[in-house]
Amino acid sequence: MNKRYRLKRNEEIARIVRGRKRVSSPSFTLYYQKNNLKTNLYAISVGKKYGSAVERNYAKRVVREIMRPLLDVLPHVSVLIVVKEGSKTLKFLQLKEELTQLINQINQKINIEEN
Repeated sequence: MNKRYRLKRNEEIARIVRGRKRVSSPSFTLYYQKNNLKTNLYAISVGKKYGSAVERNYAKRVVREIMRPLLDVLPHVSVLIVVKEGSKTLKFLQLKEELTQLINQINQKINIEEN
């Protein structure tokens, strides 16, 4: 996934969290906010409770790979993906299914807000 689509500044990420729009599952929490840009932006957060640096980096790589095709589905949204400890035991396809369901929930909520 291209680095230009990443949220890097702490203020941007904090603004999304303060917006309090989120969807959750046992493995992930996604905070989202509609943006005025023509692209989707994202950030991935994995807490230290998750495990060692190697495990956290692996979780981020897996989430980036899953999100690559899913970001095209969203309509101009900034997303913060928080990876929970529950995702450690799941396989790649199970994680992909969970994230796909959460992205679809965001799509539905945004469509309801626009109408």
